[in-house]
Amino acid sequence: MAANTAADVRIVATGLYTPPHSISNAELVTAFNTFVERYNAAHGPEIASGAIEPLQPSSAEFIEKASGIKARYVVDKAGILDPERMSPRFAARPNEEVSVLAEMAVSAARDAMRAADLEPGDIDGVICAASNMQRAYPAMAVEIQDALGIEGYGFDMNVACASAAFGIETGLGLIRAGARRILMVNPEICTAHLNFRDRDSHFIFGDVATAV
Repeated sequence: MAANTAADVRIVATGLYTPPHSISNAELVTAFNTFVERYNAAHGPEIASGAIEPLQPSSAEFIEKASGIKARYVVDKAGILDPERMSPRFAARPNEEVSVLAEMAVSAARDAMRAADLEPGDIDGVICAASNMQRAYPAMAVEIQDALGIEGYGFDMNVACASAAFGIETGLGLIRAGARRILMVNPEICTAHLNFRDRDSHFIFGDVATAV
């Protein structure tokens, strides 16, 4: 493979997948405040004695002022808005089926490939760069690669919130070393680790997948 200079490397297309569900600030606040009311009622004696502090309710206005966020896409709405649960539900899938995270990445990847008019054989490798991997191993990238019919290699990167930036930089390095094209996908299911019972942060993240 002939090496490429940095000037030869560019992003030729991007892809996006957003889950079918969306939660507004008002919906999120309704669930959160219901949880707060139930918690404070259940811990009335401790709160009255000063042993613990009561939880404070939130508001849609507070969320938008603090973050600018009005709504977020999520893979599961019902579980997050259930005051008794407040976390997404994922149906178990057999090993023969594509995992949820890989399915999101594949959708974003196909969107990018269509935009660039590329076939699987035009791509040399797949990087899955994400902060929230569905599993540690085998690599998510290998599953994504197989679902897309891309040969070559695939590997995962987890660099927390900088994962996508590091993925693009790594793809640049691979192309400069001689690869023709690299697909970098960034699928994130942030709601799976977000604490929806925390007033200060329960509104920050949603779920999405991108591809370049």
